[in-house]
Order: sequence, then C-alpha cells, then structure tokens
Amino acid sequence: MKVWLAENSGFCFGVRRAIRMAREAKDSGGEVSTLGELIHNPRIVSELSAEGISIAPSPEAVKNKKVVIRSHGISKQARLALEANENEIIDATCPYVQRAQKLVASNSENPILILGDPEHPEVQGMLSWGNSLTRVVRPGEDPELQTWTRLSIVSQTTQKLRSLQNLVSTVLPHCQELVVFNTICAATSMRQEATVALAKIADLMIVIGGKNSSNTKMLHELCSAQTRSIHLESAAELTLESLGDAQKIGLAAGASTPEEDIWEVYQNIYKLKGKPAPAQSPQEIPTYKEESC
Repeated sequence: MKVWLAENSGFCFGVRRAIRMAREAKDSGGEVSTLGELIHNPRIVSELSAEGISIAPSPEAVKNKKVVIRSHGISKQARLALEANENEIIDATCPYVQRAQKLVASNSENPILILGDPEHPEVQGMLSWGNSLTRVVRPGEDPELQTWTRLSIVSQTTQKLRSLQNLVSTVLPHCQELVVFNTICAATSMRQEATVALAKIADLMIVIGGKNSSNTKMLHELCSAQTRSIHLESAAELTLESLGDAQKIGLAAGASTPEEDIWEVYQNIYKLKGKPAPAQSPQEIPTYKEESC
C-alpha cells in the first residue's frame, strides 16, 4: 500500500496570515473577536477560542473591541457597522480577495458578473462593492443573456479556471466589450491541478478539510470525477470499510486544513490497516509527483 499527499495541500498564505494576525492582536492586549469563524476548520477555531479569541455572530454584536476580519473578507455594510460601534478593525482579508473587491468597486459603473457561490461570504463581500447591475452567476449556470455594451467579469478566488472560461465563452458573443479579470488565486489553481494529478492514479482519494469549506468541497468534486473520493473533517471519521481494498491512496487538503489534521489521517490509515506508517512526521509524508509511481 502506498499513500501520497498532493502538492500544495493545507494552509494557504491568506489563512496563515489571518491566524497570525488574530494571535498578534490578542498578544497586544484587549478583547479580540473574529467576525464569524476565522477559518473553516474546527480545530483552529477551537484553539483560538481557548486562547481567548471569541466569535462575534454579527457586526452589531460587538462594540469597542478589536475585531479580526477573516480571510474571506466582509461586506461594505458590515465594515461600516463595525466602525459605527467604535471597534478597532484588524483586516485579515486575503490580499487576493481584496483585489477582487477593489476590481468590483472600480468597475461598478458598468454591469459586472461575479462567478461564484452567492451564499459564500467572499462573494457576498464582493457583491456589496458593486451596483444594481452586479450579478452573481453560479458555476455551470448561464446568466440572463442580453446585449452588453461593456461587461466585466470577476471570480470568487477559489473557483475552477474551467468554470471561468465557460462563463466567458457564454457571454462573449453578447458583448461589444468584455473585460475579464482573472481573480482566481494562483495557489488554488496549483492545489487543484496537483490534486487531480494524484487522483488520476489513486484507487482512493481522501480529501481533508472543513465540511463548510468551499475550496475543500471543490477538491472533493474534482477527485470524484477521477476516482473514488471521501471528504473527511477529521481522522476520527475514517473507517476500515471506507478504505476498502485501496492500494494507492491519495491525500489532499483544503486551504484551511492544518498540518495536524493531515498527519492524523495519514497515521489512522496505517493504524486501521494494521501496518507501520513509513513516515515518522508530517514532513516525511511522501508528496506525489507524476513520475513518483
């Protein structure tokens, strides 16, 4: 049996940055809250809570505190509400998300299509910087077609490049001028490509990450198109039955998944199979490269 980890799995730059900023805010003194869960990972949310960093359910629920804005960003209205309650804002919005927000704001004199999940906080934040002509289009959905003099397209940072390309192909014949901003995070694309490469040779893919993590669910979807795939939030969910008779097992992890979660799943695979794990630390888990098998 072989177990590999897809390249670029686990914490991304934006998530590491948000966690660091939250802890630095707490270390400098005073009450600190995050607006909603800082990241989509139960372990990290629990750790931050134990360190005294609370979760504010809404902008109106927090006053005169340090408030950390999560990496997904927030809406313009939420920011104004935080300021009205005299909070000190620690803006941990991912720079890639900030760029997308600014592009929506600077192009809001014309219609804009945002590719993404309308229920996701990142997309809701982007939408707040647009105007009445700004619309959200789900991946695979066709927008309400019309003739546009000028149209701009931006994307949720964790979307698939193919989804963006499909949207562009759909609307292009209906536009006199089309401006496309590729706001998909480069790290997201690299993680997806590496995960698909591993899924192509694996008997089983185990995707590790929060059940409410958009980019983790996307990885599971991509893997399922190639091989059998299961999405776990923790190692405790793994069973011998779910492993089946797989001999080539791939691991992949979302951008909010800490190294500890990956390591525990890796160890549990070998424990359930009654075999010693070749790797003795997270750093020793073999990373899959196409020539490695």
